[in-house]
Amino acid sequence: MTDRRIWRDGEFIPWQDATVHVLAQSLQRGSLAFDYISVHEARRGTAIFRLRDHIERLATTCRIVGLPLEYAVDELVDACAETVRRNPGAKSVKISALMPSVEAELIPENPHVAVFIAAYDSERDFPSPNAELKRRRRQAVSLKIEREKSGRREDVIPPHAKVAANYTAAMTAKWRARNEGFDDIVLLDEHGNLTEGPTANLFMVDVAGNVATPPASKVLLGITRDSIINLAPTVGLACVERDIAADELVSASEVFLSGTSAGVWPVVRIDGRPVGDGKMGPATSQLRDKYKAVVLGDQPGFEHWLHYI
Repeated sequence: MTDRRIWRDGEFIPWQDATVHVLAQSLQRGSLAFDYISVHEARRGTAIFRLRDHIERLATTCRIVGLPLEYAVDELVDACAETVRRNPGAKSVKISALMPSVEAELIPENPHVAVFIAAYDSERDFPSPNAELKRRRRQAVSLKIEREKSGRREDVIPPHAKVAANYTAAMTAKWRARNEGFDDIVLLDEHGNLTEGPTANLFMVDVAGNVATPPASKVLLGITRDSIINLAPTVGLACVERDIAADELVSASEVFLSGTSAGVWPVVRIDGRPVGDGKMGPATSQLRDKYKAVVLGDQPGFEHWLHYI
């Protein structure tokens, strides 16, 4: 049992006590809003990457789905920092806003939204029996273009909402793809254009070296995605947001995913065929190295993205 402490509505409680009832509204209805943030041992000490941006995204999710969040952004920023201080060695922060009350109806009679903040090291605190496979997947990925399940839609739940219910279709599609031997999937929109992976944004590099990513209206506004868009010009790469057809991805010279847990994640195979020469390409390598330097505090121009605790 881990000795971590979790922040719950302003108090720190033991890890094992951070529970809700099995009939809690958010558990039964999928209304839990959350965000996931990386922690790094940077040049000037322990730092949380783009903490305020993540908390503002959580607040946006709560507004989109109608969760009456009772905390201000500044309060939650301070709470996350304190949670990391109380949990030395943490590499990640997950903040969850949920309705813990037991409800019989779809609309809760008790609108209280509880907030939980956990800071942990997943390898230490809940090790996986498939640790080596997970390590390999972080190095390079085999991707499947998912053509049965579509991406998140504005008329159902907007893709900008990081809420539990928004992950169900993608989870089932990714589970099926894993059973078929793929590592991850990329979803299409209702017009057949590429959107994103279940938990990662998508980028491609064409034969001319130009970087493209699907438009913001079609995807979760990933913090790492935004970081890559801003970092691209600093390594001499142009990055545009535009519709990308599935056929373009198959013929791309490089493809990579971005996300909090993996940073920049090279894709080496798509639908069983190699991307380029089947290895990480130069643009992907440049952006991955630049991103790593930023999160470690080695790029003064981007140190404002680090929230030192």
